[in-house]
Amino acid sequence: MFTKSGMSRIERAVFDTNILVSAYLWSGTPRRALEVVRAGRVELISSTAAIEEFIRVLGYPKFGFSPEEIAPFVDDLLSITQLVVPPTLDVVTADPSDNLFLGIAVKGSCQVVVSGDHHLVTLKRFRSIQIMTVSEFMRAMRTP
Repeated sequence: MFTKSGMSRIERAVFDTNILVSAYLWSGTPRRALEVVRAGRVELISSTAAIEEFIRVLGYPKFGFSPEEIAPFVDDLLSITQLVVPPTLDVVTADPSDNLFLGIAVKGSCQVVVSGDHHLVTLKRFRSIQIMTVSEFMRAMRTP
């Protein structure tokens, strides 16, 4: 399916860890993007390794969460996410941990990876997967 602009319609997406943490902890564009998922307008795809990274980041001392306080975030995220087992990729050499999100997108047949990470966003595209900021994602979701 394609929009008038020629971009394929976004049906499945990967949100990187920073987008998810921002969505859960603060109001703003990442939270609105997560609400697009909750509304059923796009399917969120992830992996066990990405969920583990989400847990690890929420556990940083700067956030001050106990494991008991993190658990509801994880339970909620798992309730709106389809998990896949991604292939190992070696695309982003400057920050190899970013390859996880590309692998999830490939395995999950996603149209986009939503990220604020410089290493991912500067790629712009990997195979047929567009890499966009959360603001770009929200603009694309407004396209009829």
